[in-house]
Formats: sequence, C-alpha cells, structure tokens
Amino acid sequence: MEASTLAGVHGIRNYGYLRDAAGDLPTAVQTIAADWSSWIGRGFEKESGAGSQEPCPVAYYADCLFRGDRMGAGGSPRLTPFAEHLLAQWIEEVRSEEQAAAPTPLVSQGRLTSALRSMSEWFTERYGQRALRLVTATVSELAAYFDPAFPEERERARERVAALLRERRPKVLLAHSLGSVVAYEALRRDPRLRVELLVTLGSPLAMRTVVFDRLAPPVHGRGTKPPGVVEWVNIADRGDPVAVPKGGISERFSGVARDHTASIHLVDPHMAKNYLRCAELVGEIRKFLRGGPRAA
Repeated sequence: MEASTLAGVHGIRNYGYLRDAAGDLPTAVQTIAADWSSWIGRGFEKESGAGSQEPCPVAYYADCLFRGDRMGAGGSPRLTPFAEHLLAQWIEEVRSEEQAAAPTPLVSQGRLTSALRSMSEWFTERYGQRALRLVTATVSELAAYFDPAFPEERERARERVAALLRERRPKVLLAHSLGSVVAYEALRRDPRLRVELLVTLGSPLAMRTVVFDRLAPPVHGRGTKPPGVVEWVNIADRGDPVAVPKGGISERFSGVARDHTASIHLVDPHMAKNYLRCAELVGEIRKFLRGGPRAA
C-alpha cells in the first residue's frame, strides 16, 4: 500500500462509528478517516485559506475495548470497580496539582464509596458536570485498556496501531486522548515502527498514577521518546480535563520538542475535531511539510 503523509489514532467515545456502520469494521474505519481528513482540512482552510488535501487514515480500536453499553445515571458510563479506582486516582492527582485541599486517601477497588462521591463533588464544583462526565468516560475506556484481567484487549488495540503504521508508513502520526497512550505503547514496544513526527493531542500520558505508572514496557522515573520517533510534539488545551497535569508531557518525558498549551475551544476543549482544526496543529504540519524528510 502506498505510504501516506498523515495517519491518526482516535481517542475515547468512538464505538459509535461501528454501531452506525451496523458492525461493519471497514465502513467504520473509512468513515472516521473521512471525518479526521475533513477536520484537518478545515483547520488548514481557516488558518491559510487553503484546505489540506492530505488524507488521514485512522487506526480504529474502539471495538477492542467495548464491553457493551454500561450506562448509569445522567448518561455517564456505569463504572467497574477497577474504573472507580482509576477515577479516584484521577481526581486525587488533579487535587494534588491544584493544591485545593488536603489529600484524601484513595478508595479501594470496590463499589462507589462516600469518599469517591465526595471527591467527585469537589471535581464537579471546580470544573463542572460536563468535565466530570468527560473524565468518567475517559476513565471507563482507560480501565478497559489497562485492566489486568483482560490483557488481550490491550494487545489488540496496540496491534491495530502497529498494523496501520506498517501498512501506511505515515510520516506524521496524530494521536488523540487515549489514542496517545495506545500509540505510545505500540511505538515503544517495536522500534522498527518509524514516524518522523508524532503529535499527541489532549493526552493523559503524564498522569502518574492513572496512566504513566501503568505504561508497558514500564517507565521508570522519566519517560522517553519512542525509539522510532524522530520528533515529538504535544498540544493541550489549558482547559482540557483529560490533558493533565498542565505541561506534564515535557516534564515527565524526555525528547519532547515542543509542548504547546493553548486555548483551542471554550466549551469542548477535548474533542478531536477541535484539536484537529487548531492553529497549533496546522502550524506543526505545515512546518513539517516545508522541512522535508528527517533522519532518525
């Protein structure tokens, strides 16, 4: 298959593509790729007056982590005990960063406790109900990915990314949200996978207890740029509750060339389409296209 300039790895809340395609995976893959290509094109048109003609195939793995619709009150996912544990860790890490309150002991894995309810109330008061729903949805899929009881799901998701990289050989890989975690692990475990520019968008990779300490192969102390990546750039909206702590990617990983903190969208700072249309991403892609191939 012919090499492509761009490729993507999606984040959370993308199982709907497969549901809308009546379970036909190739159709779901084609549709999400069309959406990503369109959003990137709109970003180029907004910033330069000319849309990008570069197609963007996307590694689709949402079906690998789907465990049925588990919806609770308010339209939020019904969390497993492991997911509840991750949510408690998430909020506690945010609280520690904010220094808004004395640390609250993490809840043990089990049913939702009063301690976790109290932590969720604090998070809602600080960031709003919309942010809590987003973090809950993110935690639900992170739990499916990291759950030690189902290691094959994690392996299948990483293999989807590796397969796209082997087949399309993209020069630029755009990895959003949970997709940045899947892409990072896939790239680290196989040094033969080469990408000239990796751009992580709205990434939770720097969350120490929730993500960083769970990466495989294990990251000890400080993370590193994957061996097959020439240049790594991160972009995070300063209001994105998933991309925390602020500036954490360059603090916890060496080899990050640029770590942009920007104001991308006021209401929906984590949505893929907003990141893919933002000026910072357009600038990075244009800079790459002007610079030509890069040596590892």
